[in-house]
Amino acid sequence: MLRYLGKQAATLVILLFVASVLIFALVYLAPGDPLSSLLGNRTPDPQRVAQLRAQYHLDQPFLERYWLWLGNALQGDFGTSVSAQTGVSGLLRSAAPVTLWLIVYSQLLVIIIGTTAAAVAAHFKGVPDAIVALGTTVGATIPTFVTAVLLSTLFTVHFRIFPATGAGSGFIDRLWHLTLPAIALAIVSSAMLARIGRAAMREEMESPHTLTETARGVPYGRVFRRHVLRNAAPPMLAVVGLQIPAMIAGSVIVEQAFGLSGLGSLLLNGANAHDYPVVQTIALLIVLVTVITAVVVDILQGMLDPRVKIGARS
Repeated sequence: MLRYLGKQAATLVILLFVASVLIFALVYLAPGDPLSSLLGNRTPDPQRVAQLRAQYHLDQPFLERYWLWLGNALQGDFGTSVSAQTGVSGLLRSAAPVTLWLIVYSQLLVIIIGTTAAAVAAHFKGVPDAIVALGTTVGATIPTFVTAVLLSTLFTVHFRIFPATGAGSGFIDRLWHLTLPAIALAIVSSAMLARIGRAAMREEMESPHTLTETARGVPYGRVFRRHVLRNAAPPMLAVVGLQIPAMIAGSVIVEQAFGLSGLGSLLLNGANAHDYPVVQTIALLIVLVTVITAVVVDILQGMLDPRVKIGARS
């Protein structure tokens, strides 16, 4: 286990380094001038432009700018936002809680909806199975922005059940405000979890040890919990874990649709303003979450299923 974690830590460092270089290069080569958001339509003063370029290190070559940013980032300083003219760390502290709430809420919905649909489809064949199959097919193919617009139009404009914008304040109010965004973000992942879970559960229900336990008169509920659900958990856990980075990326659309000031909106606004430090930091954060999630899922799969050896070569 310790050797495996050491290898994963080394892999994580290498991946983060490569990703940081690629992200920095893409942002550096992107067309546009980050100072345009500061200067606006005014005729730029050459002296003022030179001062701003020196202030934000825009006058330095690519490698010098990268090493300067990387050295500061390793010390917890992710630079200064060009458009907001404030530290990126402060922007992250204000935007991250909203996105964290949204991701956690969405994941809870994914686990509840996806697992329930998978269990129903695996246990009840015929019409229930067909309904779940149809629902998961539709849910997996509808784009997130379409779902967000439909939910907003139906439940905020037409029926006026949920608030249209904002993240709310306090536990209950925040849950109320984030319900529609969480549903919009969870539909695709729920459909994928239900499809994978249905296949895994049905395979376990038809396995010899499950049939033997049922023939011995063991209550079906106990058989389902101890054998079917437990053995189907590893592939379902992989789906849940690997959807977390996708949800962070999808939050860009959902936060814009529901007027939430989270990391997704911060990333989009930073990209539109060519705000290099903001885009670099959030993109690197997504890569970090992706790698860490993959490692955690691998470890949890080994804990749930003894047949899966952590760090074993295939």
